[in-house]
Amino acid sequence: MAAEISRITACTAHHPLPDGAVDLLGAVRAVTGAMTRVNLGGGSVLVDCGVAQGEEARRWRMPDQASEVDAVILTHGHNDHVGSLPALVERGWQGPIFGTHATLAVAEVVLADGLRLGGAADREIAGFLRRLRALTRPVAYGTGFRPLPAHPEVESTLHEAGHILGSSSVELTSARSRVMLSGDLGRPGTPILPDYNTRWSSGRPIDVAVMEATYGSRNHAGSHQDVERDLERIVKRAVADGGHILVPAFAIGRTQLLLYHLNTLVEAGRLPDVLVAVDTPMGLRITELYHGSKHLFDRQAAAKLAAGDDPLDFENLYGVSKARDSVRLRDIPQPTIIIAGSGMCTGGRIVGHLKELLPRPETCVVFAGYQAHGTPGRRIQTARSGDRIRLDGEEIPVRASIETLSGLSAHADRDELWTWAGNLPAVRVLALHHGEPEEQEAFKTWAENQLGGAPASRPDGGV
Repeated sequence: MAAEISRITACTAHHPLPDGAVDLLGAVRAVTGAMTRVNLGGGSVLVDCGVAQGEEARRWRMPDQASEVDAVILTHGHNDHVGSLPALVERGWQGPIFGTHATLAVAEVVLADGLRLGGAADREIAGFLRRLRALTRPVAYGTGFRPLPAHPEVESTLHEAGHILGSSSVELTSARSRVMLSGDLGRPGTPILPDYNTRWSSGRPIDVAVMEATYGSRNHAGSHQDVERDLERIVKRAVADGGHILVPAFAIGRTQLLLYHLNTLVEAGRLPDVLVAVDTPMGLRITELYHGSKHLFDRQAAAKLAAGDDPLDFENLYGVSKARDSVRLRDIPQPTIIIAGSGMCTGGRIVGHLKELLPRPETCVVFAGYQAHGTPGRRIQTARSGDRIRLDGEEIPVRASIETLSGLSAHADRDELWTWAGNLPAVRVLALHHGEPEEQEAFKTWAENQLGGAPASRPDGGV
């Protein structure tokens, strides 16, 4: 089908509605810090309450407008979408917080971890979680709900976004306005979870559709099959070199995808004998949530389970909970895959591993996700052999080999974003956000060319 989009905007914060407005309070010109206020039907909803990371974190402050809303709806549990909830609650805000059951569960883990890293005592964390749980309202996919009791004409529905466990796109309607917010969109065909939703009711046009544009300028070079091929190549080379493989991985989504692909390789006998250590307590907790949410798995993952193969578990896989055991991983004589957070190397156990092992040429560092500008991960990813990068206050030489698994991205690429947008009914304004300015502008220019000529063809029949 051809996309029905009247206008596309990039890096634009304010978008009028027939009975209100959509205001991007965060992630306007950056990937992190998602926070969007939607005023419609006489009330106001905050979609996501994230915190900025990387260079954007130095400039960003939580806006007052974020706490002047009637309800919060969360698209998913990543920190850049939920990390400002403690600040919101501290301001005395007591409205309802909606999200899928899985999103709310993931958010609890993420927020508790963030508070702990910030120095909060266990008693303080427990107190915050009690207050948070009193506000949360779990919602099932595809089930309409009314987030604003004082404004019953406003209705919302959560739709599968295919990004991480429980992730959703948010639909908001009033008597006069219809708004769609993509949240973070996953790649179609990604293992474990279903693809993002493309079936929408066509009765009313969409006044504003807010869409992420993390990879708006390009298509991913690798497929999910390429990920397994590249992993096989990397592991075999590391075993031959006798070095460890360090994978800075986001605890939510990326760690579980890595385990899925490693499981496939192990079960097929394509890997040499190698240890795999999940060295992230949060990653272990999130993996437990995945195990408890198997009803949300896609058909392929469900089929593996039915055949007796747990897609997130295999021989020689170990979880590392204690910090002292994490340190010992570096001294294991045989090559070991160490999956550790944080995903952008801004903290966590991966930093200690990098400080000791980056200078060793037999080490391989494998990036499995987006590295924001200004983060140590971006500096390592773009370093040349012999460069020195600053980690935890120290200058560390980079002699390890550096790899990037582009096909493992949890974000849709340019064509996949266009497929999502192209299936929306009659969009008056497609507002891009959650992308660096060059990514948003590149997508806008490319998409306008598609609208002015023939729609981009897709093998799945979309655009």
